[in-house]
Amino acid sequence: MKDIMPIISLDCRDHNVDKNEYINKYDIEKKLNEKIMRLENELQHTKECLQSSNEEHLVYNEELLSANEEFKAVNDELLKINNQYQHKNQELSVLYSDVTNYLNSTDIGTIFLDEKLCIRKFTPSITKEINLKVQDIGRPMQDISNNLINDDLNMGAIEVLSSHMLYEKEIESKNGSWYLLKCAPYCTFDNLIKGVVLSLVDITNKKLLDETILSETLKTEFFSNLSHELRTPLNIILCTLQLLDTYTISSEVNDIERKFKKYIGIMKQNCYRQLRLVNNMIDITKLDAGFFDLNLQNCNIVNVVESVTMSVAEYIKTKSIKLIFDTDIEECIMSCDPEKIERVILNLLSNSIKFTRSGGIMKVNMYDKGKNIIIAIKDTGIGIPPDKLNIIFDRFRQVDRSLTRKQEGSGIGLSIVKSLVELHGGTISVRSEYGKGTEFIIVLPIMVLPKDNDIYEAFESESQERIERIHIEFSDIYSLN
Repeated sequence: MKDIMPIISLDCRDHNVDKNEYINKYDIEKKLNEKIMRLENELQHTKECLQSSNEEHLVYNEELLSANEEFKAVNDELLKINNQYQHKNQELSVLYSDVTNYLNSTDIGTIFLDEKLCIRKFTPSITKEINLKVQDIGRPMQDISNNLINDDLNMGAIEVLSSHMLYEKEIESKNGSWYLLKCAPYCTFDNLIKGVVLSLVDITNKKLLDETILSETLKTEFFSNLSHELRTPLNIILCTLQLLDTYTISSEVNDIERKFKKYIGIMKQNCYRQLRLVNNMIDITKLDAGFFDLNLQNCNIVNVVESVTMSVAEYIKTKSIKLIFDTDIEECIMSCDPEKIERVILNLLSNSIKFTRSGGIMKVNMYDKGKNIIIAIKDTGIGIPPDKLNIIFDRFRQVDRSLTRKQEGSGIGLSIVKSLVELHGGTISVRSEYGKGTEFIIVLPIMVLPKDNDIYEAFESESQERIERIHIEFSDIYSLN
């Protein structure tokens, strides 16, 4: 204002403006300047406000961008969750289809009951014994008729609801079928009991099997008792015959004594044959019951097999059969039951003798195969038809089952032989060419008991026990007498 004053003053002097007019102009200019100042201040304030507003706008813009990014992230997460939901929904759909197909195809009849024991769902197979239709869904279980003799369905379901425990009972149908009734609590996902699952499992075949097993057990016990009852009188008869036989030994034998001795021999052989059958029946009983034990000993199995083979030679002279024993090893100490091995060899030799014609050859060969010992018994007999090879070790099966067969036998000897070999951890197989001969091959693992066990020495070939065993095993070969 100091700069303006002189100009105004000068202007007034030059133009002779009066003082009042000058003052008015001065006031106007002063007011204008004040307004300008106010405007400048307001402008500055507005500018500052605009700047502040602009800064706030920038902040808002940044927040908006951040919110937009967060929204995008949330949107991506929602898309991911939606995809997972769709995937889970597909899995649930497949699972539902699987469960539905399973329930429709299973042979186990099942009914789903709610807490009031009303029917919610059932499988088609349950309609075999319970008269259910689709229209019965929602009806109480007790109102549905069925074909069961003892209707324990509703009672079992009530017991499960009260005890929350599994209920099982065997029930019979009016058509003779048997079922295992199972009632179990229906548990929800959060482990709440919301009903009962009732199922009928067909156990008819199991019942028949149990009855068959019981029947076989009773039959086995009967044969066991019968065999023991038969053995006692047979032993008495045999001892009596042996005693009578000793009184017929003399240098001079007349015709009556000769016939008497012949008949005693026939009776003795048939006693041995019956004793063999009884022994086999007792052994079968023990094998089936799992009570057949081996008396394992360390022994020279070559000596055992050779000794029993040579003891048979005298008995086959009347048939003019040549018996050959050959081995590529002189000694093989191994764990076995020598009496059972002798029995196996005697049984196979008796089979070969029965089916080998006069003038034939029988060979017993032994081979050392490292961890195993091989015993092969071969003959030039009539052989076995190819379609019969797979049954010769079956119990009570015979190659020749006709009533006119020439050779005697019960059809259980080879079955016992196979069991005895397997008890030793070995195997037995057969090779045969019909009309040319048969070969039985036994493979036994070489195992030895601890060294503190004594080595068994084979009996002498003429020992009374072995002679007795030979008589028993050869009792069905009548042509040797």
